[in-house]
Amino acid sequence: MDTLTSYDELPYDSLPLPETQPDFLAAVAKLHGFDAPDPSRAHILELGCAQGGNLIPLAWRWPESECVGVELSRVQAKAGAAFIAALGISNVRIVHGDLAALPDDLGEFDYIIAHGVFSWVPPAVRQALLNVCRRYLSPRGIAYISFNVEAGWQALQPLRAALIERTPADLPAPQRFQQALRVLDELQAEWSDPGLLKEIAYLRKAAPSYLFHEYLAEFNAPMRFGEFAAQLDAHGLRYIGEAGPRRAVVELEDAWGLMPEGMAGRWMDAEAALDEAHAIRFRRALIARGDAPCAQPPQAAALSGLAFHADLRSDEEIDLDAASEQNFINPAGNRFPIAQPAMKTAAMALSAAYPNALAYPDFAAAARQMLAEYGVAGNIDETVFRDTLFQLVMAHCVMPTVSALSYANEPGERPCAHALARQQANSPNWVVSGARHVALDLDAPGRVLLGMLDGSRTVEELAAAMRRILAKQALDLPLETVGELTRQQLWLFARQGLLVG
Repeated sequence: MDTLTSYDELPYDSLPLPETQPDFLAAVAKLHGFDAPDPSRAHILELGCAQGGNLIPLAWRWPESECVGVELSRVQAKAGAAFIAALGISNVRIVHGDLAALPDDLGEFDYIIAHGVFSWVPPAVRQALLNVCRRYLSPRGIAYISFNVEAGWQALQPLRAALIERTPADLPAPQRFQQALRVLDELQAEWSDPGLLKEIAYLRKAAPSYLFHEYLAEFNAPMRFGEFAAQLDAHGLRYIGEAGPRRAVVELEDAWGLMPEGMAGRWMDAEAALDEAHAIRFRRALIARGDAPCAQPPQAAALSGLAFHADLRSDEEIDLDAASEQNFINPAGNRFPIAQPAMKTAAMALSAAYPNALAYPDFAAAARQMLAEYGVAGNIDETVFRDTLFQLVMAHCVMPTVSALSYANEPGERPCAHALARQQANSPNWVVSGARHVALDLDAPGRVLLGMLDGSRTVEELAAAMRRILAKQALDLPLETVGELTRQQLWLFARQGLLVG
């Protein structure tokens, strides 16, 4: 009950999580040789769904799916149910309940999502979560379970211990968080370890909920990958892949001719070794029933059956004449060096198409066409192109998908946002989610504008309305300036797939 109270007092933001969307999970599974169910018609269960900021957009995107969320906090479950009722969709519901005591009539699920649960609950609840996966997964279903990894957390344990020791456990969560900030100041002056000082600097800027639930909450139990795999086995489950970004992937030597079952043990050992070598601190594991087909380490050859999307930019002048390394940057600020000219043009083509995705043949053809347009001679080396793409997919520079949905890519004469976006914009404490399941950081005027986009106003009328609204807030700008800002914002909405044709 203390844990539940702390989540009510200092909840995580209820956000869309790109790495939990079933079309991405199905694509990752395909790279591992595992065919998952069609996400657009899937039964989806999210455990610890909060108010539904991750689940509801999935239900909206796929009206033929059936989505169920389970949330222990009555406050958050009630907020989610009210949002669903206002949105008026019938293929999603949020159940107030305990994942250890789910009702018998839920049926089977093709996708089960448990983000931020496993490492942060008592041992009995961790076991109950694995029991839920074994009991409710469909024969070829996939569960996503994130957890903290001992290899990366071992060096951070002194920081957690110091914060727990120097902040009274009986304080309400918000007050204890404020005390923790003061402790961070003290530790910054006392300690000299570069790794811990870097983490302290990050925590001072991180969301209050992250600092509290990672460093102050009663439960945070990092686990070795081998122990996690053993617990899966004990519950009739098996590991099929990693959904998080990877700096390195397992490549088994002398594995030619081995069936997936024959390489499973070596694969698990290699995954554990990667954690230790790279001090991995967080995993997003994909698991299936133990009687499901056995998966294998990811294979670049499987890319040909997928589609891809990427929101990238480069601050450099792109050099297509030489294999010189240049940085492409995603909205999170992560930099991805690309040297191969064909892949540079492919990254440009993906970014131009975003939020739409390109199937692999179209993706490769776009790279060839762009090279020709820039007058670059020579054929694309298919093997090098594929292997380079594989590394970018593993690093989450380029995101794979099995369902290449299309979206309006310009505002139109009377811009209209879809109902989910408008309701999110008009609802306090709700985050607006893009078509590719990313959280959009909109300021107050941006939310107001998005909430107005019901298709009844021209761009000029929207600009005039925004000027009146800003004037009431003591921000008196020329109509021409507001008009330009309005058009910029509308194109941002279009790029994020929020508008309908």
